[in-house]
Amino acid sequence: MTNFSKLYYFETHDSKSDKSDLKVEGIKMDETQFRDTIHKLLKDKLPEYNVTKGENLLYKLMIDSQGKLQPEPNTLIHPKRGQLAFQTDILIKNDKVPLVVIEIKLGGFSTHDVLTYSTKANKHKEVYPYLRYGLIIGEKTKIDRRFFTHNTGFDFAIAIESIKDSAEELVETTKEQLRASEDMLQVLENKEVRKFVSRVVLI
Repeated sequence: MTNFSKLYYFETHDSKSDKSDLKVEGIKMDETQFRDTIHKLLKDKLPEYNVTKGENLLYKLMIDSQGKLQPEPNTLIHPKRGQLAFQTDILIKNDKVPLVVIEIKLGGFSTHDVLTYSTKANKHKEVYPYLRYGLIIGEKTKIDRRFFTHNTGFDFAIAIESIKDSAEELVETTKEQLRASEDMLQVLENKEVRKFVSRVVLI
């Protein structure tokens, strides 16, 4: 069974380099274009999975005053934002089961971003305990220390300057996270486990 990796950190280039390919027709990408480019890469490289962008994911289930489940059972597969669901940047599913979420930031992130996304990740994991959660930061060669100080919900994070140079690494990391999620699903379905290891990998 796959070891469940706690954190991945990739430094892709020396900070003095200028190898960024985060441009469209010579114009710097915005965050949406960056997300769309990462989405296309993963969709092309992971044909056996359903890779979507901007999809909503539940963060809570509750019983209402009538004793009924909310959201209603017929909406659980495709939840709506604002109805106990948050929107995700990139969601990877096996059929109908969400396995990996990747949030996207371009040009860095704030302490508030880490706190907010970590809370969001943990809320999603309360509903989907096998879910893996990651962060991709574009136009960066390293992950700021504030991430490690305030992170509680992310399982992996990658700083990339060049999508082309980092593509293989990004795809392989995502595959590892998918395997970890699928392994946890098997555990939750009563697979017996003798050993569990949580790793921290810093590169």
